[in-house]
Parts: sequence; structure tokens; C-alpha cells
Amino acid sequence: QHHPTMHSLFAITLACATSSSAFVARDDPKEFNQIFFSPSVQLLPGQILQHPIDIDFPPGKIAITGFTADLVFDDNSEIGNPVPLTQTYLHHWTVQQRINHNSGFCDYEAKRTGNLKLSYLFGVGSESRGTPIAFESPYGLIVNDSDKWAVDLHAIDLRDTIDPLGCRECLCQETGVKPHRKGYIGGLACCEDMTRCRTHSTSYEQDDVVSYRLRYNVTWREDIENITPLYIFVMDVTGELSHAEEHPCMIEYDIPRLNNTGSAIYRRNSTFFFPEDGRIIHAVAHLHSGAMFAEASRASSGEVVCRGDAIYGTGSNVGNEEGYVVAISQCPEGWQVRKGEAFNLDVFYNTTGGLTTRSDVSHVGVMGYMWMAAARETPMHIGNKTGA
Repeated sequence: QHHPTMHSLFAITLACATSSSAFVARDDPKEFNQIFFSPSVQLLPGQILQHPIDIDFPPGKIAITGFTADLVFDDNSEIGNPVPLTQTYLHHWTVQQRINHNSGFCDYEAKRTGNLKLSYLFGVGSESRGTPIAFESPYGLIVNDSDKWAVDLHAIDLRDTIDPLGCRECLCQETGVKPHRKGYIGGLACCEDMTRCRTHSTSYEQDDVVSYRLRYNVTWREDIENITPLYIFVMDVTGELSHAEEHPCMIEYDIPRLNNTGSAIYRRNSTFFFPEDGRIIHAVAHLHSGAMFAEASRASSGEVVCRGDAIYGTGSNVGNEEGYVVAISQCPEGWQVRKGEAFNLDVFYNTTGGLTTRSDVSHVGVMGYMWMAAARETPMHIGNKTGA
């Protein structure tokens, strides 16, 4: 791992979170909207940000009906100028409260051990700009300000990097972080906060530091009595109860090369069980580069209830960066679930292309999630079993 001569530049600068000066009512007179900004963060070329940051949120008891976020330059602009993925890759952002988490499937680990694994309420990655979340009336996620809000922000500055793809996939040989276990090639553990990917230059000046912040747009209602409450569930295709209890969801996995599988497509799957009757009213997948699609289906009939296709950019403009996942098709139409009903999650990745420095894998540290907002009448307690 190499470091620039200006070691002090590695320090992250956190300012107070700010927001737009006023909220704006939308077409629905009961609905409000406000743009917020996270504290500012400063990165050098090749530098990695990965840690939670406290953020502001609308006060009081509210029902969130929409949420979007993206990375922007901290350039004193009132609305924020978007950062191209080719400059700084938005690996993921997840917004959650410190105590109030989602309702599963992996979050039961957080309740037992305090490890907030996939406990977020909202979150995606590079596809942020093309994958906004909005709930139809009368649905909303009811929250209050008795619990602090934070964003787990993982951004990677790709400027001047020797291997941009290896860098954004957190390949250990690019970040210089020693793998935490034998056979670990890359992923979140090799993207330690404030470490850096290999860059062409080993020395930078103050002008090379760029400030960023997360811009997030919250839409909400305050007439709670008219809201049908929603509960968030996150399926992780690596969820596996046969692992040690403290690691039921692995978060990430690697995609082997074609020559190791004999197939151009790598499929991984899990099965999850819903404990109560209800209705999923919105769902969207989270996928990385190399992904084709993810789909949820009824285990009993094979009926596909949601398919999320990875949409890749084809140009150079912000929001359409070639080779990056810039959007994922959503499932806002919803479907019914019954107590004890099993649903399969299947995620498909391409085994060709990808990393140029590895002969064994095409992509490392990829993710395969299905985020769902559910309406239900009684509390749910989650169980799951999986296969791959």
C-alpha cells in the first residue's frame, strides 16, 4: 500500500449536515419533500470511503413515501452537481436508524449481536440515479426522530487508478489490504476506510483533494392516521443458516470465470419464508457490474413475482456511464404473501469479461439483494434456508 507525501490529506473532514432551506409540497397537499446533504467528505485519487455518517432527517413522527440519493460535489451549489461514476464510484449507500432496523431477513443478527448486517431501510449503489423509490398512497414507512439516522457511505475515488475495475470491486491486490482469510480475493474487507487503490502517481497536492457529499431527497406525509404502515425486508442471496449462527448472511460473493464453470452464466439462489400474511407493495434488486438480473418467485409454482434487470450505461454523461450499472428495473405492482410461504431468490451474473488481472474470477465482492416494502397487520419474525 502506498501513500501520498501529504499524509494529512488522508484525514476525513466532516462538517455539520445541511439541508435545503424549505420543504416543498408536491401535488398531494398532505405530502412534503425536502433535499438534504450529508456532511462533506474529502478524498484523494484512489482513496476509499467506507464508514457510517450521522445525517439529518425530517423531525417528528412521519411516514416516508419516497427516497432517492446520489453523490454530488461539495462545491457550494444549492442543489449539488452530480459526480460521474467514472470519477468516484458509488459502491453503495444504506440509510438506517441506529435502533430501528428493517424486519429481516438478515437483521435478526443485529438484534442478537449488535452487528448491523443488512439492517438498512433504504439503500442501493451505482444505480441510485436511475432507481428512485416511491410508494403509492396510502402506504408509507412510519418513523420518528427519537432514533438517530445514519448513512453507511461507500465511495471509491477512481481518479488516476491503475486498474479502475479492480479498484471499484475492492480487489485486495489493488487496495493493498491484507486478506482477512485464506482464499479471500476481494470485497468489502479489502476496502478499508481511507485506504487507497494503486495509482499511477504516489504524490498529490492539495488541489488533488475533492470534496463530496451525499444528496438525499425525502418525501413524507404527516397524517399518520391515514397511512398503511410498511415494513422493509431484504433478501440476500448468500443468506445461509448452515453457516455459523453469527454469519447467516454473507453479504457478498465472487463470480467464477467461464473456464471454471463451463457456463457463461453463474446462478446463485436462496429460499426465504414469510411468517405472516401480507402484501409486498414495492421491490427492487441491488446488483453489481457483471450482473444480468435477479428474480423472486414462488417456490410452490415457480411464478416470478419480481424481476430486476441490471441496466448498463452506454455513454459518457452522468447517469449513463458506459459499463456501469446505472439503473435496475423495479417491481412497484406488488404481490400477495401467505404465512409460511416460500419464495426463491435467484441472481444471475455473467462469467465472461470483468477483471483483467485474474484468471480464476470475473468479478469479486458482488451482491445480490432484493429489497421489499411489505404491508402487514401483525409483526413478522423471519426464518430462511438457502442453496447455491
